[in-house]
Amino acid sequence: MALATHFITLEIPLGEAQGDLVGAIESALTERGEPLRWAITQVNSATQTATVEAVVTTQSNSELL
Repeated sequence: MALATHFITLEIPLGEAQGDLVGAIESALTERGEPLRWAITQVNSATQTATVEAVVTTQSNSELL
């Protein structure tokens, strides 16, 4: 099996973080793969959301030749 990397963008509601924004972000990223790196790139105070850009890895069934 090979690893595949993916660039993803998530919207994280700030109200649901309950004071643990890092935990909420890491939990959401883990649902999509193994996070390699991530950053909060924008906070929207009107909608109370944070935009997170991340790189995650997943297992791929295709073998590299």
